[in-house]
Amino acid sequence: FLGAFNVQGLSKQSFCRHQAKLLIPTVSWQWQLEQADIIQEATESGPVTLGGDMRADSPGHSAKYGSYTMMDLKRNKVIDIQLVQSNEVGNSVRMEKEGFVRSLSTLLERGVDVQQVVTDRHTGVQKYLREEKKEISHYFDPWHMGKGIGKKIEELGKRKTTQDVRLWKQSVVNHLYWSASSSSSGQEAVAKWTSVANHIQNVHSHDNALFPSCLHAPLDGEQARQWLKPSTASCEKLTAILLAPWFVKDVEKISPQYHTSTLEAFHSLIIRFTPKSQVFSFKGMLSRLQIAAMHYNENAARSHAATATGELRYAVVYPKYKRGDYTVRALKTNPTAWYAHKLMDLLFNSVVMDPLPYREFSDKTLFQNLSEPSLKGQTNRKL
Repeated sequence: FLGAFNVQGLSKQSFCRHQAKLLIPTVSWQWQLEQADIIQEATESGPVTLGGDMRADSPGHSAKYGSYTMMDLKRNKVIDIQLVQSNEVGNSVRMEKEGFVRSLSTLLERGVDVQQVVTDRHTGVQKYLREEKKEISHYFDPWHMGKGIGKKIEELGKRKTTQDVRLWKQSVVNHLYWSASSSSSGQEAVAKWTSVANHIQNVHSHDNALFPSCLHAPLDGEQARQWLKPSTASCEKLTAILLAPWFVKDVEKISPQYHTSTLEAFHSLIIRFTPKSQVFSFKGMLSRLQIAAMHYNENAARSHAATATGELRYAVVYPKYKRGDYTVRALKTNPTAWYAHKLMDLLFNSVVMDPLPYREFSDKTLFQNLSEPSLKGQTNRKL
């Protein structure tokens, strides 16, 4: 842009040089300081419940990078981030398990007492925890499960003969959340969940001692629903989705208290720092993820915004996953960026004066899992 007006500016080469020698080491150093404080707080407070999820740098199955975020769900703080490159593990499908294993191993080695882990239903993560970390309780995230069952109902509702199942989508998803949060055991959650197959047919007594009948009062008038008639295509196909054996089995492990919606919020924030439309180097990507984590942690506990008269503020938003439906969201106070001041102080007061120790630390931490081939070696191999 400046070049179009013949205005002298920082060239791309100069920016990349300053980024590699000064900026990335600064971010890496500051992140490890803040991460150490978060880990110390976690280790001193007893057993920890972690939430984990991966974000790919591009849609589909051709992602180059996968960033795995581990969050302390009790404190709503990002406690660790691992960046995995697809060629490290063979392909992009394997990145999520690798990121999870690295992150969990890092936290365990640093003394964090991990009691529970909440993730999506990734089969590789399930197998690893089941076989290698039996002492850690593994729960499935209600948000991901609700999103998955909602998509199946939405697809079923697109068919001409089963359009009426759409009316039950939100009720079914809400029932899944309630089944998880109101149950004291996995078996009770399953009993409550499977009752919905009767409820949609206007049957409210069930053959399960753990949940023998619906808890709501008799429904009539405006409260009465558009019940599905037994043996119809809508009823049979929706029941098959709700009572699919693999899904019912997973409901038994659904998290009763914690979910990973805060991780989804962090992933939305990451887009501001690492847009999927741009390509970054491994170092550049990880540094931007670390800045995003510092921003999130600083603003995780923002208070509810209010008007001048003290009235709490809310906004109506239309999330993409709700497909045109809306939700009411509490507005928070404006975010702060004190972490940026810390980065600037560290950069100009320490890193610029003697960059070597910071660069050595950055290279050590950035490439502890990734070996970067030399340009000379690769050139000789090609020749």
